[in-house]
Amino acid sequence: MRTMIMTLPIAFALMQTPVTAETRAPIEMLPARTLQCTLARALNLDPSRAQSRDEIQYEGSYPFSLHLPSIAKRQTPPPDPTSEPEPVDPATAITSDPAGLANDGKPAFDRVIDLWPVRVEMARAISPQLSRIIIISDIDISKSTANLFMAPAADAASMDMDKVYLGSCRITS
Repeated sequence: MRTMIMTLPIAFALMQTPVTAETRAPIEMLPARTLQCTLARALNLDPSRAQSRDEIQYEGSYPFSLHLPSIAKRQTPPPDPTSEPEPVDPATAITSDPAGLANDGKPAFDRVIDLWPVRVEMARAISPQLSRIIIISDIDISKSTANLFMAPAADAASMDMDKVYLGSCRITS
């Protein structure tokens, strides 16, 4: 194992070196993504156990689209759910919701934790007690597909089970 012995003058010189565009590491950017989904209301979702999608009964077929703008890839762990939310790019938006599944509340998202291509968690206030939670998971870049979960919830453990929507999405950049 190679080690570097740092002398005080070298350490001081490194601390005094200004960070410029030439010395800064390039920022990796996530691409802009649009998800065009077909959602259905889950009728028998049981949060107390793991269910396969085949076990869940569905009702309806609702088109739903949202846009995630290009942003810098996260270099730090996601924030704690109880901490202040990070700023959200205003271009993050539901772009099509003809059935009005998510038209209850303000249009802007309050919290977005974009861990693409692993997972994206989104929330926006519906009322002082409730938020609309959207989780994008099972992202398959090679197939340009993902799954979407959406429900009103007071927190991650308590949601309105009559308004849970699940679906599959096609991803375009």
